[in-house]
Amino acid sequence: MYKGVNDLELNHREVRRILEDKGITHLYHANSTQTACTFIANGGLLSRGAVEHYENYQTPQSSDLIDKQFNVWNDIFLDSIDLHTLFRRQNHYGPILFKYNLNLLDQGFQLPLWITKNNPIYWETGQLENERYIQDLNEFDTLYTHGSYRTMITFRNTHNYLPFIPFLEEIIIDDPELIWSSNKANLYEESEKAIKEAMDKSLHNYNSVSITRRECSNCYCKSNYKEQVTGEQMKLKFSVLNN
Repeated sequence: MYKGVNDLELNHREVRRILEDKGITHLYHANSTQTACTFIANGGLLSRGAVEHYENYQTPQSSDLIDKQFNVWNDIFLDSIDLHTLFRRQNHYGPILFKYNLNLLDQGFQLPLWITKNNPIYWETGQLENERYIQDLNEFDTLYTHGSYRTMITFRNTHNYLPFIPFLEEIIIDDPELIWSSNKANLYEESEKAIKEAMDKSLHNYNSVSITRRECSNCYCKSNYKEQVTGEQMKLKFSVLNN
């Protein structure tokens, strides 16, 4: 395990209890198709630093420099809510959503768990630690409400993976209903195919994990994908077409 500070580590089971008391039932992580395939091959989520350390592939993210600047490059991030559904738009980190059940927080691997007060992309140089992180369980219970999307669960300073099995219930894939012009490939179908192939090739057994095409209602994701996301961004986020 990558060594780092752990003085703000919170008790996993107590965090679960607080989340459940506030109506939270799952934890989520969104990423690109190609990074998701790397996770699947390795059996679980990895920090950006871990993927780099093991010389695996991951799609570049606009937050990479910030992650390194603020010492979260080796952290694994989870949301307590599906941001796509909350905001009625695509998740900017990617169209593949991993959906964990809360049993993840009851297990013995116990990677150091910290909770941010804000997404690190909004942190400022010179902030104190108590401005960036929840300090204890009482503060978490007081400050956290259902839908606190910038309050992020992080597993700190690790090169270990956060296992998918038996905690991952579902992989949800966005469908922008777009065709890649160069070879007439449907972006959803390309992503689904890549995810399934990664699962089939993996040494880990993913038979218990379902793959779901996201069904949106009163959502802006499809129009956003068409009007706000460039062709190169779509290529990076959705498919393995740039390999």
